[in-house]
Amino acid sequence: MSLARFYIQPAAWQVPALVLENEEANHCVSVMRHRVNDKIIVFNGEGDWAEALIKVATAKRVELEVLLVKQTPKPRVQITLFQAIPKSSNMELIIEKAVELGVNVITPVMTERTVVKLDTKEALKKQTKWQRLALESCKQCGQNWLPEVQTPQSFYQALEKLPKHELRVIAAIQEDALSLKEILANQIEKHKPVSVLLCIGPEGDFTQLEYTSARSHHCLPMTLGKIIMRVETAAMYGLSVLRHELGA
Repeated sequence: MSLARFYIQPAAWQVPALVLENEEANHCVSVMRHRVNDKIIVFNGEGDWAEALIKVATAKRVELEVLLVKQTPKPRVQITLFQAIPKSSNMELIIEKAVELGVNVITPVMTERTVVKLDTKEALKKQTKWQRLALESCKQCGQNWLPEVQTPQSFYQALEKLPKHELRVIAAIQEDALSLKEILANQIEKHKPVSVLLCIGPEGDFTQLEYTSARSHHCLPMTLGKIIMRVETAAMYGLSVLRHELGA
């Protein structure tokens, strides 16, 4: 049986004096029912993790004895998922699976055809909820690198704020779109990218103006084939191919 996992913020990661506090302590003791002398795993979301023994257990503070400390190497390829917010709870599924597939940054965007529209207050609330979901997914799947879930923003605003990427691709129903495998093969001939942007549109697809804007920001059009994929399927497909072809 695998050990339960708990999160300690990087600023509080002080080996060997590791401590769970507040919400994580309460979850450990009150929800998971851990007691003194139980073993758990703790991690800081920046690759560091430790196996530890509970020495003091209260709902507000859990003091640990560190038994083993290790560091998970940072993924060779840094992937940003530029995701149009889908309807219902599908964004939650996308975040959960993106964490499992090793994404580094998730940028939720509102496009012209996005059904979900958020004001500033709602966007901040969603960011907090989705970042917490990413953390819970890290706990469940054993991911020691916590992705950043950015605050939802407009498509054009997000494009203007993009950091540099060695490769940018956008899922596109365009005549000159290539398969992701073809795009990667062409790219790898020159240089194997270590930073990639993957753009996935809404249920109604990106508009022509959005495609034009994305191309002006060096996004290459990528076809997903003849079968029309759901938004969440497209995201998982793209991330899976990138990880497989470029390596973890």
